[in-house]
Amino acid sequence: MLRGCPLAGSATPPSVQQIERAMAEHRRVLLNVGGVKHEVLWSTIERMPHTRLGKLRVASSHDELMALCDDYELSEREFFFDRHPRSFASVLNFYRTGKLHLVEDMCVLSFHDDLEYWGVNELYLEACCQQRYHQRKEMVLEEMRKEAEGLRERTTEDFGTGCCGELRSKAWDLLEKPQTSRAARLLAVVSILFILLSTVALTLNTLPVLQSLDAEGHLVDNPHLELVEAACICWFTLEYLLRFWASPNKWKFFKSSLNVIDLVAILPYFISLGLVESNRSTKQFQNVRRVVQIFRVLRILRVLKLARHSTGLQSLGYTLRRSYKELGLLMMFLAIGILMFSSLAYFAEKDREGTKFTSIPETFWWASITMTTVGYGDIYPETLLGKIVGSVCCICGVLVIALPIPIIVNNFAEYYKDQMRLEKALKRREALERPSAAAASCRSTRSTCATRSPRARRGAQ
Repeated sequence: MLRGCPLAGSATPPSVQQIERAMAEHRRVLLNVGGVKHEVLWSTIERMPHTRLGKLRVASSHDELMALCDDYELSEREFFFDRHPRSFASVLNFYRTGKLHLVEDMCVLSFHDDLEYWGVNELYLEACCQQRYHQRKEMVLEEMRKEAEGLRERTTEDFGTGCCGELRSKAWDLLEKPQTSRAARLLAVVSILFILLSTVALTLNTLPVLQSLDAEGHLVDNPHLELVEAACICWFTLEYLLRFWASPNKWKFFKSSLNVIDLVAILPYFISLGLVESNRSTKQFQNVRRVVQIFRVLRILRVLKLARHSTGLQSLGYTLRRSYKELGLLMMFLAIGILMFSSLAYFAEKDREGTKFTSIPETFWWASITMTTVGYGDIYPETLLGKIVGSVCCICGVLVIALPIPIIVNNFAEYYKDQMRLEKALKRREALERPSAAAASCRSTRSTCATRSPRARRGAQ
């Protein structure tokens, strides 16, 4: 095909008279879309005069034709469009029948671009396809927006200039981004092992068999397990301080929920250690020991450090934070149900001899374990009316708990999907940047060799 030629052997653009005569001579036209040819009547195209093909029908000059198609051959009645042919069958069917349908096995944004190219408004979509089209389009655009925001947050990290800034950037990638290198992944695995080792040591320290006695005959921690715990705390402290030093935004780092968990996992150990050592020789040592036990309980929070390395645990925390309205609604429903059914059960059981339903507040416990379907069996109704109230309480408890669960599950699934999408986007960006970086390095190497070669020749001379 020769561009814009009326005859196969001519190289000059056709005149207006030649184009008008060629358009009027034939009732049919060949539309070549990406190599796939479609033969259609001009009268079919004339039904949609405001579209690209409708404007092609009335075009009378070479420039007008080239603005609407990529190439044409008047002698063959053929117009070429350099577009993918997948969606054109649906567009052509719209010219023939007046009904536009969505192409199922095609990206919705690509279909939208094709509609814009052919000049067909998406409002012409049939009712059977409109909802799916707009739903898919909004979903894809929202996913792209979230992905762009996530990448923008990752790329706006300012570590300053100079060698210190470069060192902080490398340390931040090493400590905070396990996907960037093998060393970062290895460091993440080591951190997980320290968390598990610390949790196991804390658990084993409560076994009387492994504990030892002090001078006053009190059970104290095993000295070997204490050394293990001290080593783990040293690792956690060093890791936290290094991340704080390398972070591009100190305030954002300090108020991050994951970093707050890290700090809460470290502080109880040092606080309890300071209290014990500073009051060991005083008379209030036993009171201090009770306070220390409270901080020992807080040490179990270090298991939450696993959330830094687990997308699932992060999704769980995000779900609880995002679903506070639904959780508050659930608590309100449970509180109303507990108050109502405990009152009914109390008045149904209070006259029975030896009853455990001695007051409405005492009955709160029974209503709580019944509505949550736990039922420990330590307190239960014995009269017929009390059993009826208990049965209704069970059914209402199941319904009340089940109401907000779908919303919470959807929040969990949405956040988990967003995190997975962000991780894939980061990997895709790194895969795209790797060849460009290699090409830039190759160009710099060639330029270096080119600048050095004249000097080498002069040295040889």
